[in-house]
Amino acid sequence: MDRKDFLQLFVLGTAAAATGCLGGCSSESKANDPTPPATGVDFTLDLTAPANAQLAAGTGFVYGASNRVLVAKTNGTYVALQASCTHEGVTLSFDSATSRVVCPRHGGTYSSTGAVLAGPPPAALKQYTVVQTGNLLRITG
Repeated sequence: MDRKDFLQLFVLGTAAAATGCLGGCSSESKANDPTPPATGVDFTLDLTAPANAQLAAGTGFVYGASNRVLVAKTNGTYVALQASCTHEGVTLSFDSATSRVVCPRHGGTYSSTGAVLAGPPPAALKQYTVVQTGNLLRITG
């Protein structure tokens, strides 16, 4: 292989690699797109069930609708919010000590109503309707 052939292969290989990365290495790639909020949500939680004990006590939270809805207790009432961060779709958790929803990836913080309080999230969380009847919570939205 002479110098000319080597340079042509090198330039073509570099261009091909750069072109492939431009389409797939961007921070806007589909892999980082947020998960859309759950629609058509309609499920019931039994507060007396062992799996929901921490939720009922107000010291924990549970996920519903195939882990797309976060249900927590704050100030004596139950709230249900989109369980994925609006920034990159990471699964959120509820901090019962502060009554805030937090994203473990970039520190995004939401209020118990889903409003953005801090960090990179571009939008509020979807809030679902919670109706309590005795020991049952029905979440819809």
